Amino acid sequence: MNPESSLGAQGESEAARYLEKNGLRVISRHFQTRWGEIDLICRDQDLLVFVEVKTRTLASHPSAAEAITPAKQKRFLNAALSYIKKHRLEGCALRFDVVLIEAGRVEWIPSAFEAPNYYTL
Repeated sequence: MNPESSLGAQGESEAARYLEKNGLRVISRHFQTRWGEIDLICRDQDLLVFVEVKTRTLASHPSAAEAITPAKQKRFLNAALSYIKKHRLEGCALRFDVVLIEAGRVEWIPSAFEAPNYYTL
């Protein structure tokens, strides 16, 4: 395992613990599609929550938040659509969150971005 994978895995585990402490239930990790991976998929009551986790050991440039570009969001939305279709969850309420872990600090951003209206999720 390369150091980046190890750091990413550690960050995802830390994010999962943080979200569970805050009332979410992790239902899936590392969902792989041809568009990329969804780090965490959670339930927040009736909401299905897709979570992107960005981990940095130091405050850096680009920051963890800046690493979630519009192109990354598009791939993330396509991966979410794939999950929804695979599990036949069309019509369920959704949210797209981001968890940033930078220099040991955890920041959870619920509803970090929305699907454009041309996406049928």
